[in-house]
Amino acid sequence: MPSALRIYIGSTAGATAGLCAWFVLGEFNIPWQAFLFFSLLVFLAESFCIDLPKAGAVSITFTIILAAMVLYGPALAALSSVFAAFVWRDMKRGTEPIRWIFNGSQYALSATAAGWTYIATGGVVLTEAGRGFNLMDFPFLLVPISLSVAAFFLTNTLLVSIAIGLAEKMRPLDVWLINVRWAIPNFFTLAPLGLAIAEIFMAAGYIGVVLFFAPVIGARQTFQVCKRRRGTDLGTIQSLIAALEAKDPYTRGHSERVAKLSEIIGKELKLGEEALETLRYAGVLHDIGKVGTARYILRKPGKLNEDELQRIRLHPEAGALILREVSFLSRVVPVIFHHHERYDGTGYIDGIAGDEIPYLARILTVADAYDAMTSPRPYRARLPKDAACQELVDCSGSHFDPKIVEAFLKAIDYSPQALDVPEGQLQFNEV
Repeated sequence: MPSALRIYIGSTAGATAGLCAWFVLGEFNIPWQAFLFFSLLVFLAESFCIDLPKAGAVSITFTIILAAMVLYGPALAALSSVFAAFVWRDMKRGTEPIRWIFNGSQYALSATAAGWTYIATGGVVLTEAGRGFNLMDFPFLLVPISLSVAAFFLTNTLLVSIAIGLAEKMRPLDVWLINVRWAIPNFFTLAPLGLAIAEIFMAAGYIGVVLFFAPVIGARQTFQVCKRRRGTDLGTIQSLIAALEAKDPYTRGHSERVAKLSEIIGKELKLGEEALETLRYAGVLHDIGKVGTARYILRKPGKLNEDELQRIRLHPEAGALILREVSFLSRVVPVIFHHHERYDGTGYIDGIAGDEIPYLARILTVADAYDAMTSPRPYRARLPKDAACQELVDCSGSHFDPKIVEAFLKAIDYSPQALDVPEGQLQFNEV
């Protein structure tokens, strides 16, 4: 862990410790029974989070913090938020305690920012008012609730983006744009659930909230079953890739490298996480249609004849046919189907050009071409990095989208001015 990140986490934890001490020792009249209850809910919400298909997880911790804030104000919400540091599976795995410290600290600071915003803009603390919400409250509460949610979101995502930026040596703004902005609708759509929990608490107490969460746990289990089924589908696809690599050893590792290169280009172009995930899947699966291509064609050391060329050019269509039966990969199908189109319209399968070619397919085309050129093939040796980059530049505007080539060269920190391969020396003929 970089020393700058350790200093940052230490500073965040120090600020949280001081804040919590002020809440405990100050005149905030913390109701300790409610504190223990909401702390337990926060712990359970984080421990029973839902794993995302790629990485990370989502939970409803924010709704519990919002309910605690509306019911008892900023102090109890912030103190309860500290218990987000303790996640059962992290405790079992022996995760570094410094991660626990940061998670609890950023949640507590975010809850404090949200709570103070709520109070400062006229929000009602229900237990102090001695009542639940009524219909007349909401026109006036929309502003404080919306601003408090925004305050929580901005504080939470800013703290996390800085931490990731220090860990990955990226600008926090780039981290936020790539990985965080998708969560904006999630926070605001979860806010009504937090208000519902507060209203149930005022009407039915602790038991009412416990009963409320029973169907939520059931929904989580249903999602986990669906996720396991999706994992089974991916396992099947990975088996097909292994079968392809067994037929054509020259492509071993090619799919994974193309997926990584596609993701690098996507990040340089500031694409969202959904598009990046599509690129990763498309990169891994783009040659899956070659499982139906004869082995002698894939391994032929010389130039392909016209019949062989036509047969191998069917692999994008074959790949699309295979993957269209997998529902969660539907976004990948057009990317794979069109990844051998050329920007000037001379490619295949459909011979479309320019912006008619799906944007992600144009990205995949550049990544696929670069890795193909820099990997050995039966009919030629691998090309050096300079030669491959020069070919991308030479074919920019004909084979490739110029903006995507530019983004790729920038992403790998390679300047076109540094290229010294004479123009026209290479001939791009990958299929």
